[in-house]
Amino acid sequence: MATFSVQFAEASGRRIKQVIEAADERAALSTLEARGVTPISITAADGKKERMQTVRRVKGGKSMRRAMLDFTHQMAAVAESGIPIIAGLKAVGEQTGHTELRAGIQRIAGRVEGGRTLADAIDMERSLFPEIYAKTIAAGEAAGKLPEVLNSLASYMEQEHETRGQIRSALTYPAMVVGTLVLATGVLLVFVIPQFAELFQKFESDLPVPTKILLGISGALINHYILLLIGAVALYFGVRKLLSLPAVRSWLDYRILKLPVFGNLLIGIYMVRFIELLDLLIEAALPITNALRVTADSMTNEALRKDVRGMLKSVEGGRSLTDAFSRTEWLTPLVKRMLAIGEQSGRTDQIFAYLKKYYSDQTQRSVKLLSTLIEPIMVISLAAVVLFFALSIFMPMWKLLKLVGTG
Repeated sequence: MATFSVQFAEASGRRIKQVIEAADERAALSTLEARGVTPISITAADGKKERMQTVRRVKGGKSMRRAMLDFTHQMAAVAESGIPIIAGLKAVGEQTGHTELRAGIQRIAGRVEGGRTLADAIDMERSLFPEIYAKTIAAGEAAGKLPEVLNSLASYMEQEHETRGQIRSALTYPAMVVGTLVLATGVLLVFVIPQFAELFQKFESDLPVPTKILLGISGALINHYILLLIGAVALYFGVRKLLSLPAVRSWLDYRILKLPVFGNLLIGIYMVRFIELLDLLIEAALPITNALRVTADSMTNEALRKDVRGMLKSVEGGRSLTDAFSRTEWLTPLVKRMLAIGEQSGRTDQIFAYLKKYYSDQTQRSVKLLSTLIEPIMVISLAAVVLFFALSIFMPMWKLLKLVGTG
């Protein structure tokens, strides 16, 4: 038995600290839940905070996300069919195409074979699995609802995958156009404009301002490309460093949500994530404080993360969910009212299902609207670049023709 220093809130909102003995932090958490109190923190005897206090960031590209989604679907099928977890893990691992994930699954199977729970085995693969994964499975195992939790987790990941795909599809065409425009502009500045520069140097009168700007840019690219390259690299890393500062990141995240169309799109996406994730964790029987903590850590926007953490502090202080929701800044009025109605009527699951559908549909509409708005912006930008090049090249020509005509 290990000793834990625990802090919890009673129904009256009063916070209490105690020292209890339990096999592990999960057992200590179960002891608090059995008393009907709200757990706030659990500290081991060595003074280290429980792992759920940390924020886990997992890096992975499109192939890893797709492989993780397939793994989750397959493990849900294994749990539903009654196949032993160890045999299921080995079978799923053998047919997984992603090399890194396959190795991770093999290590997980070995740990489960050694006596660890599936959640603990997955929790040790921190470079592959996000915190939500291990926490959700742990709650599902404790509640005896592992198949249901795995299916819900797969649905959540599927929804995120589809949303990413929709946004990527909406931005693919504009990105191709911008890339082609940048490439064409570079070719003109490096290979075409220098040919005109030799002709323009013969002019006795001053060149038009657009022509001077164009010749200056072209000359800088040709004669000082090393300095420009060094400057571009320095600017890239400088911006990355600046964005890593909490104050700057928080300010930028706040401003992004204020943008007319793109901000509404992001809010809709985050509302879907918030609702689906909170519903998933509560359905998995995770305590509300833990569910809010994991949900807050999953928010990549600092403004929204701060909002959910504010909710967490309110609940830890003994406030109801309705009161905690009402104090947030970014949760939409619809979400606040519907969740309040759900908590009062005891139909939170139905309210979550309605809100998920509503915001999923709204996100799709916002993506379509974003695509519609990007097209005229691209046309205007393309026309502006072409007009600038045309004026820069032909204005001196017209001036030369006038001089010839006058002569």
